[in-house]
Amino acid sequence: MFGAKARSGALAAVFLLVIAVGFVATVLLANNALKTARVDLTDQGLFTLSPGTLNVIQSIDEPITLRFYFSDRLAREIPQIGIYGNRVQDMLEEFAARGKGNIRLEVLDPLPFTDEEDRAVAFGLKGVPVDQTGETVYFGLAGSNSTDYQLAIPFFDEQREKFLEYDLARMVYGLANPDKPKVGVITKLPLSGSQLARGAPTGPDDSWMVWAQAQNLFDLEEIDPLTQKLPDDLQLLALIHPPFMSDLALYAIDQYVLNGGKLIVFVDPHSEADASRPPTSASGAQQVDFGSTGNMQTLFDAWGVDVPADDVVGDLKNGQKVRAPDESRTRVQAVLYPLWMQLRNSDFSTTDIATSQLEVFRIASPGHIVAKEGGLTVEPLIGTSDQGGIVSVSRIQGRKPDIVGIANDMKPDGVKVISARLTGTARTAFPDGPPQPIDMKDDDASADKKAAAAAKWEELKAKHLSASKGSVAVVLTADVDMLADGLWVRVQDLFGQRIAMPTASNGAFFQNLLENMTGSSDLIGLRSRGGFQRPFTMIQEIERGAERAFRAKEQELLTRLAEAEQKLGQVKQATNAAGETQLVLSDAQRAEIKSFQDEMLRVRKELRDVQFALRSDVEELNGWIKAINIAGMPLIVAFLALVGAFARSRARKSFQANFPGNVRA
Repeated sequence: MFGAKARSGALAAVFLLVIAVGFVATVLLANNALKTARVDLTDQGLFTLSPGTLNVIQSIDEPITLRFYFSDRLAREIPQIGIYGNRVQDMLEEFAARGKGNIRLEVLDPLPFTDEEDRAVAFGLKGVPVDQTGETVYFGLAGSNSTDYQLAIPFFDEQREKFLEYDLARMVYGLANPDKPKVGVITKLPLSGSQLARGAPTGPDDSWMVWAQAQNLFDLEEIDPLTQKLPDDLQLLALIHPPFMSDLALYAIDQYVLNGGKLIVFVDPHSEADASRPPTSASGAQQVDFGSTGNMQTLFDAWGVDVPADDVVGDLKNGQKVRAPDESRTRVQAVLYPLWMQLRNSDFSTTDIATSQLEVFRIASPGHIVAKEGGLTVEPLIGTSDQGGIVSVSRIQGRKPDIVGIANDMKPDGVKVISARLTGTARTAFPDGPPQPIDMKDDDASADKKAAAAAKWEELKAKHLSASKGSVAVVLTADVDMLADGLWVRVQDLFGQRIAMPTASNGAFFQNLLENMTGSSDLIGLRSRGGFQRPFTMIQEIERGAERAFRAKEQELLTRLAEAEQKLGQVKQATNAAGETQLVLSDAQRAEIKSFQDEMLRVRKELRDVQFALRSDVEELNGWIKAINIAGMPLIVAFLALVGAFARSRARKSFQANFPGNVRA
């Protein structure tokens, strides 16, 4: 009997041991075999490698080594960064798993005063001190290809977590494609930084962030606006708020496009970025012309498009609130300013690869593109809503634009195209052939110079094209301020490294254009996956409606006030013997003033009622949203529990009715 119990106990112990071993083996097997298996339930699929990333990884044809330097002490000291570090490592392991042996991952913990720390510093990684002893920790990535070409992410900033996949894919793409496409840029804006910063090797980098980001993937070369010949190895030419260009420079661009060269153009009837740094004439007087549309008019006429130099466009639906003084200049008020817009995906082309995945776009006082009959085909990329309208550029020039007046006066008249692709067969803007070089017409030029200029002119005439060989590839945008940092990005300094925190898709649009026009489009959808804010559009519509009603009432009050002041100025004055001026008011005039004061009080009350209604509608909607978010899920769970309990009760009663003998007393 005791032997049977002992055998039974031994079998139970063996059984438990087998279960424990099986459990451990299953966990180990799952950790290795199912390490990358997951179900992504996020709205935008933020934890699943995008097709663009997979294309980048699968196109690698040489070994790439990624070295992830992550100090274990950093994870212990700052748990939040430790969690992000695990996220980075998981993503890197996913890259390596998908690389089919072409991506080799090394995870390193560089301890102080070791060869690993020295190598991390040599790669350009930034060490961060964690205490007063001076011990540094690392959280960065270094990559190299088979030719020892190196790229690095000096330090991972957790605020860029939503751009993690793009940052990693960009590095892998750069290592696999070390030869960057060459992009020529003609501009009068300091995109590459101020001359002072560029002249100081250790000075701060004040280049525009679109330039700084583009340098990671492209070989950018600034071209003299007076050039008479473009570089032969250009893969893309970008004109960004170009200055006045000579006919020879325009001719070079004209022939470049007709020969199949790709071109992107950013012009603006009034650049606020340029207006903030107005040039001065020789006499020191400020210039007021900050437009660049007229500098391209010769080419626009040949292409059959126009960007009116005297017009900017606004949008009553997408306008943003700004603070501006009222007409009396006695108080500051919030005004819905239609020229400063925040566009959304409904305002972008959903079929074009450069815009289909953009989320939020901020733009200020743009121009608009008008297609002419018989010209190139205009395929809109970005536009206003159907409440777009036109404003004279003269109303925003100078130091004090007419913000309140524009907000009150602008009338909607339909969608305005801000950016578009131009396709089709183009005719030359110089049907008579290339312009003559200056030296040919200069009486003071030497005979040798004239002969050289004539020979060059004959060479241009021999290569002259009167029409494009096929469909041209041009993207025209009637705004340049969208590229300025202040509209789309916050730039922070992290241990000497500039970190970009995008708040809108402006920079992504520019990068998308560069990549699409140079043929590398795999990163476009990936970059745009960063989830920008998703506002309550219904609340915004309520606020805009109330704002419009408020503005109309306010304008009515100001008009009545001006009329009353004019009438009061017409009141006769009488002078007494002392020479003092007195107002002589009749009973009718007193009654008129009293009537106006009563009317002013009534209209002010209506204004307060409009403001109160605005707050009431918004607060009521906010209340419903909070109620649904707070109580909705518990109510759903409780309802499902009741349904489950009711179903079990019905099943139990049915079982008792069918099998009464099996029911215990």
